[in-house]
Amino acid sequence: MIGKKIKEYRLNLKLTGATLANLAGINQPYLSQIENEKKIPPFDTFMDLIRAIAQNAPIIPENSDKILTEDNFQLFKKQFTVTKGETEKEKYYSYSEDGDYDYDFTGHNTTIYTITPNVSTYSNPISSFYVRDTESFELEFDKILREFYLLHSNNQEKDEGFFRPNLVDFEINETSADLIYYVPQIRASLFEWWYNKILSDIVDNLISDDNKTIELSISEGQLLMEIETLRNANGTFSPTNSEHTTNLSKELLDGKIVTFDFRSITDKNVRALLDGQLLSNDELTALKFTLNGIRYNRKNSNQNSYFGRKRHKLIDEGYFDSND
Repeated sequence: MIGKKIKEYRLNLKLTGATLANLAGINQPYLSQIENEKKIPPFDTFMDLIRAIAQNAPIIPENSDKILTEDNFQLFKKQFTVTKGETEKEKYYSYSEDGDYDYDFTGHNTTIYTITPNVSTYSNPISSFYVRDTESFELEFDKILREFYLLHSNNQEKDEGFFRPNLVDFEINETSADLIYYVPQIRASLFEWWYNKILSDIVDNLISDDNKTIELSISEGQLLMEIETLRNANGTFSPTNSEHTTNLSKELLDGKIVTFDFRSITDKNVRALLDGQLLSNDELTALKFTLNGIRYNRKNSNQNSYFGRKRHKLIDEGYFDSND
């Protein structure tokens, strides 16, 4: 069933087997065996496939409200250059009944501005507009870019052919709908959404009490339990960001001495891994019991030492209490 789920996502994104296999670092025949339930991938290979799919999945109506936030719009605006053009008198047009028109100059000066993306392969302006003053410029600039920004939430279902089914080589033959994917923060938000979506879908559907009719092999069950250990306390899955992670083993191998106090192992900013896999809540609880056992053993060892025995004798004789 796990292989069928992977194939389902691949087909929905219109990715070929060869493309997905290449993105995940495996060969296409092996991917075919996985998708046809002839092979159960090991955990690392499975996660490589999930990451490859999540990194190349686009904005869709289901996730647009999570991705197209106001903060991301402000980042989107920074991807464009505005060029000031000529200033001329504004024209007032009047139309006759037969469709002819004439115009008069209104006396207001207007300036033309051109908007061009800051993308080396995208040199053509996406829009231009006339405005009278600085206040009008900001409003018009914001309005035009917001229309481009919201293309994915407003028009995707009725103009399906205009939007990419996946983000593989999205820089090639780009359209205005692709411009949003040049914002790194949007790509990061999109990856996190799909990562959680795919893993939640696979795990929740295959091990749900409502799906008792689904028969899983032992290997599939073991893989699902490994995936389940990645789940956060709030029930979601989130990728580990290597840019904000310190690999202690690597630092030690580089000749550095690293001091780490295990009492911080349960800190919310610490993600503890074993063999590249996040510790589950149950495993963290077991680790805390072990650490408390070490503390207890140390305390007893200190009490049984020469100074420990002397201290207890003084406590028994009333010189000071056990808290001193």
